[in-house]
Amino acid sequence: MQTNDKSVSIINKDCKLKGNFDFKGYLILAGSIKGNLNAEIVATEKESHINGKVIANTLTIAGSFEGEITATDTLTLLDTANVSASIKCGKLIIEKGCILNGKTESLPASPDS
Repeated sequence: MQTNDKSVSIINKDCKLKGNFDFKGYLILAGSIKGNLNAEIVATEKESHINGKVIANTLTIAGSFEGEITATDTLTLLDTANVSASIKCGKLIIEKGCILNGKTESLPASPDS
């Protein structure tokens, strides 16, 4: 599947992955990942779970997350998110109802912002 010249990868709710993963384009996660994830754009569903380290340009979390997050552009935590993490991000958006435990650090704005 491709959207605006970017490929789309989907990990369904029945998938449980363990290891180190690199994705180009969009990643939609409904399952679980234990390990390290590098991606351009990641969106997680409310059933999803990540335990590990994520580095992405843009990350939207609706499920649970434990570990480290680096979102060079924007991190969005939706109202269903349950996050326990060390966070570094350019912009942080937190919806009412989200559970967030951990520390956050702002990254310098990119020249394109």
